[in-house]
Amino acid sequence: MIRELNHAFGKLNEKLGISIPLPNPGKKTLKTVSLCHFAAGAGLVAAGVLFSSRQCALLGGISIISSVVLGLESGGNDEP
Repeated sequence: MIRELNHAFGKLNEKLGISIPLPNPGKKTLKTVSLCHFAAGAGLVAAGVLFSSRQCALLGGISIISSVVLGLESGGNDEP
């Protein structure tokens, strides 16, 4: 998915005459970011339950979902 987005933004940048290099993270980077998102999400969910904060729990849930998506993305990435 990251490659497809980078490709689409690259075409848009060419049409607009903008030269911005887009990052292409490898498997290791995606796995590290996925782990960080999961840890932050679990902490936010726990804080949301502890302090009865729906917003905190919701943000934690979104972070955990993000970690799952990044984990799937890192599994399908062919780069080292």
